[in-house]
Amino acid sequence: MRSMTGFGYAEGEGVLGVYRVYVKSVNHRFLEVALRLPKELALWEEKIGTFVRQHVSRGKVELRVDFEPRDEASMVEVNIPLAQAYFAALRKLSETLALPFEPKVEWFLELGDLVELRQDTEIWVEEWNRFLPTLEKALQAFLAHRRQEGEKLREDLERRLAEAERKVLAIEDRSNAVRDYYYEKLLRRVQEVVPQEKVDQQLLLQEVLFYVTRSDIHEEIVRLKAHMERAKNLLDQDRPLGRELEFLLQEMHREINTIGSKSPCAEISSLVVDVKTILERMWEQVHNVE
Repeated sequence: MRSMTGFGYAEGEGVLGVYRVYVKSVNHRFLEVALRLPKELALWEEKIGTFVRQHVSRGKVELRVDFEPRDEASMVEVNIPLAQAYFAALRKLSETLALPFEPKVEWFLELGDLVELRQDTEIWVEEWNRFLPTLEKALQAFLAHRRQEGEKLREDLERRLAEAERKVLAIEDRSNAVRDYYYEKLLRRVQEVVPQEKVDQQLLLQEVLFYVTRSDIHEEIVRLKAHMERAKNLLDQDRPLGRELEFLLQEMHREINTIGSKSPCAEISSLVVDVKTILERMWEQVHNVE
């Protein structure tokens, strides 16, 4: 089991510089990946996003890469023909307006299009292979942290599930005694109100049995115990389980609600409230499970 919260970090070097990769995540209904990359690494955005999605199935994941280049000058290119065109245009403008022409390098830097990052070169393709181990290391640290947090969730869910199972067994034990008690009580009260010589005893027994059957919760208990057993088996598995556990908890909640509405016994009603409280707390925890 893995939690949806986690953090990982790794640092590595390539030919072009030093890379620091940070990965963190929080709860989210689906998978959302947000990348924060420096401009130099923008061409890797799709590759990094694909790599993350191959290892994470759920949560809001943020991955940041800090890049410290070894030689910044070698990573930029100046568009010389465009700079010459700007220079000629500015000189012509100064002559036309009879203004002094005193060009400075700073002017060209402000024009923006003259300086470009060297991205579409073979060296960046090779550099990806040097960066990838750092990305893998950061993601493995991130996943390991998720597993650690998931282990804490598993222990908590197992404890709560065992507590809920004990309550359900108590409901089951009590329901058998209650069914017989209410059958005898209802039959006795009907016989007290209606003279026996005016009542078809066979029909009376059928009606009483029908009423008692409507209050029977045996089927709901069987289904509830089956859902709990399924959840218990899931908790030991190392794969994304969040959605399956959410579904099972919804089914458990439906069954325990039905038990509460059908049973006329105050003791069972109290146990039902206890089980619902446990399931609600489990629901809160399951929202943290990947």
